[in-house]
Amino acid sequence: MQQAKLQPRIHFGYWHLLYWLSYLLVKYTHLTILVPLQDESAWPYLWIYSLITLINIIVTGMLAQHELKSQRPLFNQLQRLLLVLIPLCCVLVVLRQSLVMSYATTALNDVDSILKYATAFMLVLLPIAGWLAVFMLIKANQLHLSGLLQQQRLIKKARQAQLKVLRYQLNPHFMFNTLNALNTLIIEHNGAAAEQLIGHLSTYLRHSLTNQHDQFIPLQQELDALYAYMAIQQVRFGQRLHLDWQIPQHIVKVRIPPLLLHPLAENAIQYSVAERAGKIELNISIELTQSTLTICLAQPSASAEDKWPQQQYPTNLLNLAQRLELLFGTRANLLLANSDNGFFSQITLPREPLDDSA
Repeated sequence: MQQAKLQPRIHFGYWHLLYWLSYLLVKYTHLTILVPLQDESAWPYLWIYSLITLINIIVTGMLAQHELKSQRPLFNQLQRLLLVLIPLCCVLVVLRQSLVMSYATTALNDVDSILKYATAFMLVLLPIAGWLAVFMLIKANQLHLSGLLQQQRLIKKARQAQLKVLRYQLNPHFMFNTLNALNTLIIEHNGAAAEQLIGHLSTYLRHSLTNQHDQFIPLQQELDALYAYMAIQQVRFGQRLHLDWQIPQHIVKVRIPPLLLHPLAENAIQYSVAERAGKIELNISIELTQSTLTICLAQPSASAEDKWPQQQYPTNLLNLAQRLELLFGTRANLLLANSDNGFFSQITLPREPLDDSA
């Protein structure tokens, strides 16, 4: 944050020095070309304008460094600057006129004093007015950029809050069923199976609790949590549930948002094993191409063509769709189907952000 605050002042410092040095260069050019034509020595005037420019550099530089720290409205900022610049202009007019008259030729003594001070005032005022215009332009740009950054921060916070709400709604809903299964194992005195079930539950909950943000994680971590979840379900449903894992080894190097697979697994269990009699097979496949990552949990005979109406989507799948839209926009796709042929779910993600987050 400190570095971000210093950047506008450092940026303005370049323009500040460039402006005053350019002004001094113009005065040097003017004095060395025009003044010698009047048979006068140019060096006193060069020295006087160098001194005045040095004072301007110091005073306006300190003023700018102080005012760039504030976020005041432009009109208030202009008022504060004028409270310093107007007295500065008056002081420099008196200083310039005193020094010029000390070195000037007798030709200037014949000029009316009011005209001399009016000319001096304009010669001092114009460069200060130019500097003020440059400062206000940069200040306006700074306030505009600051407003945009603040707006982006608010949008980011709102987006993170929305993702957080959706993430909390994606937390496990199977705790009661798991505890009932654990209770059954204890009653049956099946200690080894109960211990294994507790290990799977611990793995899944640890994954859920340690990934509280939507920072991408290795796909292998997400798969470990999915393995644990499915192992718990196999304890519940026994031989009725058969899992077919189709996951090539090279794919696990990809990174994805956490808890992306749980809604698919939860509903695959709900709309297949829990609502159907007999043995149920679930295929879990992941395919990686040059442009996409496709994750599919489905029964072998089911497909996306079975057209499950969106208004019938469960809440956690609607939340998953919102998460995908917030994270990837229109580049991600969620396909769902539920029919007599079985349950089908598929997520398609763009590969580019998955690789860049590695």
